[in-house]
Amino acid sequence: MQYISNRIIIPLTLVVISVVLLLVYQFAYASSPPLVETGEFSLHQNQNKATLMGTITDTGGQEISQYGFIWGTSPDLENGETITVPANAEGFGTEIADLQEGTTYYYQAFAVNNKGVGQGEIKSLTVPENQPPTVAITRPADQASVTQGGSISITANASDDQQVVSIILEINGSVCSEVQSENLDFKWDTGKVKPGTYEIKVTALDGKKTAEEVISLEVKTKPEPLAQVTAVGTHPPGQANLDTSSRGTGSNYTSAYDSKYPKLSKVNGYFGQFRYRDTYGGRIEIDPQWVKENIVTITLPGINRQVQVHKDAAGAFIKAFTYIENGSATINGKTVPLTSLIRTMDGTWVPRHIGWSASRNLSNHSWGTAIDINASDHYRYVDPAKEPHDPNLILWEKAFKPAGFSWGNSYSDAMHYELLW
Repeated sequence: MQYISNRIIIPLTLVVISVVLLLVYQFAYASSPPLVETGEFSLHQNQNKATLMGTITDTGGQEISQYGFIWGTSPDLENGETITVPANAEGFGTEIADLQEGTTYYYQAFAVNNKGVGQGEIKSLTVPENQPPTVAITRPADQASVTQGGSISITANASDDQQVVSIILEINGSVCSEVQSENLDFKWDTGKVKPGTYEIKVTALDGKKTAEEVISLEVKTKPEPLAQVTAVGTHPPGQANLDTSSRGTGSNYTSAYDSKYPKLSKVNGYFGQFRYRDTYGGRIEIDPQWVKENIVTITLPGINRQVQVHKDAAGAFIKAFTYIENGSATINGKTVPLTSLIRTMDGTWVPRHIGWSASRNLSNHSWGTAIDINASDHYRYVDPAKEPHDPNLILWEKAFKPAGFSWGNSYSDAMHYELLW
């Protein structure tokens, strides 16, 4: 009987050993690192973010402990950034951000099990160069005309490879309308403007680049009623043939000064028109009679500084700086006076061309209707979402906007505040 038991036990032992050896083999030799495929990418609309995809095609017989991506600007991903993703599915993805236009990025999916790391192929994505928007003034036609007192519709549309952030309408350099849309429709009432030729400029912005179109529009003198028309060669009693005594705001005058000041400015709304001559470095000299009648000296509340402005703009400047004198803002939990946000102030009446370049139009500083605040670091765009505590943004919201000014931030000149006309 003992002999029979030994004959049975020996084969059973061999079976157990064989099973154990098979399991050891499967664990130690049959398993392997996972197989991974690097998927395609999808670029987000704003093109500074992308989603990467990957797939595990074979787990290698082991549990996946980690997977993700390596990405960077080097084709071999040397010093690339590693992003891990929680392991919960065969297909996986992640988002990368802060991508720069015109740059090529490389990426590779990977997965890890107890046997090692499996990697997919290295793929690339190139962020396209941002193209400037296109813009067109659809109405009125260039060099069209309207009789003083009438209204005219100004319409424009824009398109972009990403999105149109806003369209800005300027008439003779002053912002009249801004819309966060691809279409602009503005009705201009010419009842309060002087006759003359006006520059109509429409600028489209996509957040990074701009495009503009410019046309001219003539506002013609409104005909006088027939009862007021005098015969040719006659004049109303007491009126000379050539009246050069009236040289006030906005008058289209002729005088003995014309030879010394041969150039005539645009009509800047209520603030008028003047004769001038170019001097040097983009500066101009304005007919002193116009200066005498229109430029005044005021003291700005809050900062107790004297400046020269247009007489019809003085009230708005005093109003804005009264807000500044009496106002405050909360920045990072601390309340500060608005006056503390003004580090430097430039302007206001500075007779010159835009950018101090004689080839460009006259700056509205020439009329004494604009002011520059904190100029050294604000000749740029301020992003309200990212810079809610920017001093010039706060000053715009709490002082200059309520006082009737426009802000140059829409055309990347955040230091500039200008009185609307």
